[in-house]
Amino acid sequence: MKYIVIGLGYFGAKLASILTSMGHEVIGIDNNYERIDESKDSIATVMKMDSTNINAMKSLPLHDVDAVIVAIGKDVGSSILTLSILRNLNVKRIIGRAVNQIHKDILNQIGIEEIVLPLEDSALHVSSMLQLKNTMRIIEISDDYAIVEVLVPSKYVEHSLQTIDIENRFDIKLVAVKIPPKEGVITSIFKREYKVDLSYNVTFLLRKEYILVLAGKIVNIKKFIES
Repeated sequence: MKYIVIGLGYFGAKLASILTSMGHEVIGIDNNYERIDESKDSIATVMKMDSTNINAMKSLPLHDVDAVIVAIGKDVGSSILTLSILRNLNVKRIIGRAVNQIHKDILNQIGIEEIVLPLEDSALHVSSMLQLKNTMRIIEISDDYAIVEVLVPSKYVEHSLQTIDIENRFDIKLVAVKIPPKEGVITSIFKREYKVDLSYNVTFLLRKEYILVLAGKIVNIKKFIES
């Protein structure tokens, strides 16, 4: 898989390094020569660039990567502007970093749905999450097994759990269905105002904003998500 990580401070550099060690293609971007120099041995490709310059951003392979992660921390203004540019350029998957609740709320308001808070979520956790499309959370039980929170794959929206038959078709356990408030929408991958339904009705139709809590082999969960 291919990723662009913008902002090579501690969190961004760590994330880019972990993704690189996993065998992924990573481009690291920062506007600071010292950070570029510090990261050049752990990330295959590093570039000095002002991510708030839309023309510079257009030179990146934004539509050829699986995700762009904006890990800019202290400079909240640059973070917001960079994410706005990526939204305007229609990048398919954007993950933003928020340093506090106010920053997070602003990112929500400009339409960023996937947001990480490094104080809660380590670079290792985020790198694991990136392996599975539309994954909200992942708890790795072992090298092969995990508990995952994932958005309903588009193929199964408006289908019933009975029709999908997750457990028999994919050999994974559906633990719960998380349902957002009626008046709300998903605004971040760490939004917590969901109703957790452990005794779900297998005949009701799944909506795109529902989150499925799955447990099983990572390879089987991936098959379900990508099926």
